Amino acid sequence: MLKRQVALTSVGFALLTATALAQTSVPNPPSSSPPAASSPAPATQPAKVPDTNLAGQGKWRTSKLIGVDIYGPDDKKVGDVTEVIVDKTGKVEMVTVGVGGFLGIGSKDVAIPFEQVNWSDQPITPPASAPSGGAGSAGGGMASPPAASAPKAPAMYPDHGKISMTKDQLKAAPAVTYSGS
Repeated sequence: MLKRQVALTSVGFALLTATALAQTSVPNPPSSSPPAASSPAPATQPAKVPDTNLAGQGKWRTSKLIGVDIYGPDDKKVGDVTEVIVDKTGKVEMVTVGVGGFLGIGSKDVAIPFEQVNWSDQPITPPASAPSGGAGSAGGGMASPPAASAPKAPAMYPDHGKISMTKDQLKAAPAVTYSGS
C-alpha cells in the first residue's frame, strides 16, 4: 500500500513539474533582421499611460457611488446613495438616497436629480470644538491628524455629496418606486 502511494505521488509530482516547466518563458531566438531598427523606438518615446487606466481622468465608477454619504445644507448626514439612475443613452439622471430607518430597516429611497448634488472629493471637516482639559492635556491627549498628508491615488468616486434639502424634507418626499422589478 505504501509503495502504491509513493508511486502515485511521484507520478503526480512529475506531471506538475512538467506543467511548470512548460509554462516558463523561453527567450526568443535572434531574428535575421537587424535589431537596431526596432530597439531605439521605445527608448525615445515617453512611457504612455494606457487609455484603459481611468484613474485620475475625472471618471467615477458608479459601483463606488453606491454608499457615498449625502449631507444637507447644515453639513449633517441625511442619507447615502442607494442607486444611480441612467437614461437609455447612458447619461446619469438621478441618484436615489436612502433616508430614515435604522440599519436599512424602515428606510425609503428618494430620487434627487444628479445635477442638484454638489459632489466633493474633500471630506467634510467637523466643526471645531473647544479644547478640553488644561495644560496637562497637551502631552496626553490624542493629536489631530496632520492637515497635509501624503498624496493618495485617485479614488474613482467622490468623498460625499451635498444637497439643499434637509433630512426632514427628504423624509417627507415621496419614495421611489420601480416598475417591473
